[in-house]
Amino acid sequence: MDKKMDEGLRTTIADQFKNTQLGFMRIKKNLGITHFSDIETEKFLKRIILATPIAAIESKGKNHYFTCSAFNAVLTINANSFTIITAKKITND
Repeated sequence: MDKKMDEGLRTTIADQFKNTQLGFMRIKKNLGITHFSDIETEKFLKRIILATPIAAIESKGKNHYFTCSAFNAVLTINANSFTIITAKKITND
């Protein structure tokens, strides 16, 4: 059963998310922040997670989708491991 997103779960994800070196490289490229260090990238991702309104977080299947218009970004985060699977800019197609 999917966990319902609330303030506590969003904060837990912001504090505990993780990624691999390759994952950080991909995220930096996709978000246009290649000049950021991994530590700066972690802080930036945490800000995106915390800035995403609860209503803009969709929990579907094994993932949470954080759509943050303030940072023009969408993060896909695994609901069990809190690994950031993808990060991309919001496109207005």
